[in-house]
Amino acid sequence: MLWPEAPQFDVEKVVEACRAWLVSEGRYDTVSNRLQELKAGEKAYRAAGEKGRLLSLLLSYGQRQRHDRHAELLRNTYTTAFVQRAEGRQLYNAIKAAAIHGSCPLCGLQQVAQLDHHAPKADFPLLALTPLNLVPVCGPCNLGKSNKLATSATEEAFHPYFEDLGADRWLHAQIDAAEQVAVFEVRPPTGWDEVKRRRIVHHFESHDLASRYGEAAGSVVAKRRRRDADLLADTESPAEVRAHLRADAVSHAAYDPNSFETALLHALAESTWYLNGGMHLLYA
Repeated sequence: MLWPEAPQFDVEKVVEACRAWLVSEGRYDTVSNRLQELKAGEKAYRAAGEKGRLLSLLLSYGQRQRHDRHAELLRNTYTTAFVQRAEGRQLYNAIKAAAIHGSCPLCGLQQVAQLDHHAPKADFPLLALTPLNLVPVCGPCNLGKSNKLATSATEEAFHPYFEDLGADRWLHAQIDAAEQVAVFEVRPPTGWDEVKRRRIVHHFESHDLASRYGEAAGSVVAKRRRRDADLLADTESPAEVRAHLRADAVSHAAYDPNSFETALLHALAESTWYLNGGMHLLYA
């Protein structure tokens, strides 16, 4: 999973992009009069995110934002003016475009299709237009994350703009010869603290990554089985096939150490069953 850079514009620019619609609705002054409050909230959000205290900040808001007198207006401004109108949509698309190679940062599997409110707009309408609260994601990950804020630090969703998972591998796979599939799992690095370890497990489970990666692995295997089988036939050396797989795994890891392809290639390289002809049966 590769994190995109945070948006380089602020909530004031978003409000301005939504100005035409707000004027047409006779609500521009209402939102404009609250702009300083929205900017202060954005500043607090950034500071908390950078210090690793975002969940605490959001929980401190309690029910205050949900029942804000302009909650519905701010949500509608996002849905109608920001998402659907040309001026707002330009900024919406700019946030989507920040995803590296268009890949969803929460799974690294599918292409970005929409923006997710890290702090759900249903509960935090004052953050509905805050660019730092908008993360490009694919549809399945948006559903997997849910629209509910975590109440426990161990279940807090990772925020791509503020958190760095580092280069240590946490995603691994094994080849199940009996079932003839790849099985993906989380093995948090020993250097991670307990909260972070539990968060990555929760992320893996809530986004159904074991199943999704397992299905995607079939396509990868189908595309390379002939190559591996031919190499085995030519060299009569499983060790030679293993060397090629390990080299490919290292190449993938240089791009993303925790892509499902990286985990899969390592698993193939360590599978004696695959190296001795199992490539003909895996996902066949």
